[in-house]
Amino acid sequence: MFLPAALILGLTAAVSASPGPSHGPGHGKAPNSTFYNPIFPGFYPDPSCIYAPERDDTFFCASSSFNAFPGIPIHASKDLQNWKLIGHVFNRQEQLPRLAETNRSTSGIWAPTLRYHDDTFWLVTTLVDDDRPQSDISRWDNIIFKAKDPYNPKSWSNAVHFNFTGYDTEPFWDVDGKTYITGAHAWQVGPYIEQAEVNLDTGAVGEWRIIWNGTGGMAPEGPHIYRKDGWYYLLAAEGGTGVNHMVTMARSKKIGGPYESNPSNPVLSNANTTSLFQTVGHADLFHDANGNWWAVALSTRSGPEYLHYPMGRETVMTAVGWPKADWPAFTPISGKMSGWPMPPEATDIPGVG
Repeated sequence: MFLPAALILGLTAAVSASPGPSHGPGHGKAPNSTFYNPIFPGFYPDPSCIYAPERDDTFFCASSSFNAFPGIPIHASKDLQNWKLIGHVFNRQEQLPRLAETNRSTSGIWAPTLRYHDDTFWLVTTLVDDDRPQSDISRWDNIIFKAKDPYNPKSWSNAVHFNFTGYDTEPFWDVDGKTYITGAHAWQVGPYIEQAEVNLDTGAVGEWRIIWNGTGGMAPEGPHIYRKDGWYYLLAAEGGTGVNHMVTMARSKKIGGPYESNPSNPVLSNANTTSLFQTVGHADLFHDANGNWWAVALSTRSGPEYLHYPMGRETVMTAVGWPKADWPAFTPISGKMSGWPMPPEATDIPGVG
C-alpha cells in the first residue's frame, strides 16, 4: 500500500518545523519541501535506502524484520513522498530455513543493508540466534541475497553465507574493483568496526581488520561507508537502541583507515531533548537526482520518558547538507520537516504491493 504524506501527517504529533539544510548542492534553486515523519509508520527499524537512477529514478528502502516471515520488507518511491511496499527479500522457506530455530524476540534478521551495483540489487544482513553466547560464531549467521528484479519475489536468491563473528554487515565496491564487507561487534575486547575483502557470489572472505572503535559509545552498529570527494566516510550508530542512541561519523583517505572521528559527533541524535521522537539512530545516507543528500534513521515516538511507544521503532527521514570534502550536516529529526525540493509527485510504482 502507499503511505501518502497526508496520511502520515495524521499519524504524527504536531511539532514545530526544523530548519532545512543550510548548504549543499541544489540549495537555493527551488523552494524547500515540507514532509512528515515517520515516513514508514509502524515497525520498520534499521532502514537502508538507495537511489537507483537506472531503475526509473526510483528510491528503494529495506528494513529489519527479526522473526517475521515474510521478512526484510522493501519499499519503493519515485518522489520520496509516496512509498509502496513492493515485497520482501526473504519470501520462501528454502531461502533461510534456520530462521525457524530463532525463537527469542530479539533474534532473527538484523539490520539489512541494501545496495545496487552492476545492474543487481544486493542485500547483506545478519540472522541472529540471541540465545547463544556472543562469542559463539553460530550466533551470527551473516548472509547475502541478490536480485535483478526487486518487484518479483522469485528474483531474490537463496542465502549465501559468510563467516563473521558480528552483525550489521554491509557491502562496498571500491574504485579499484575490490569488494569489501564491513560489520560491527561489541564484546570482550571492546566495541569495534571490522572490515574484510569478500567475494559476494561465494561468501569467501579475507582477513578481518579493525578499522574504527567508535567514539566510546556502547554497542557500535550499522556501519556504512561512502566514497565522496576523495574521502571514505564511515557512518555508524552508538549508544544502544534506547534514548542514548546516536549517529556518529569518521573518515579516512584509505578504505582500511585509519579513520578520524568527526569533531562534531554525534551527527544526529535526539538524546537529552524533549522531542516526541527519541532513540534516533542507525542511519543511512543517499542522494537524489539533483545531488541533494538525505538520511533515513530509526526512531520511536515515545518522548524522553521512553515508557510507551506502541508503534515500535519506525523509519524517519531528514535532509542533509554535504559540502565538498567536508563533513555532512544533518537536520534534526522532528515530526514536521523542511528539506530539499522533492521530485514531482508520482505513484506509478510497479508490483502488486
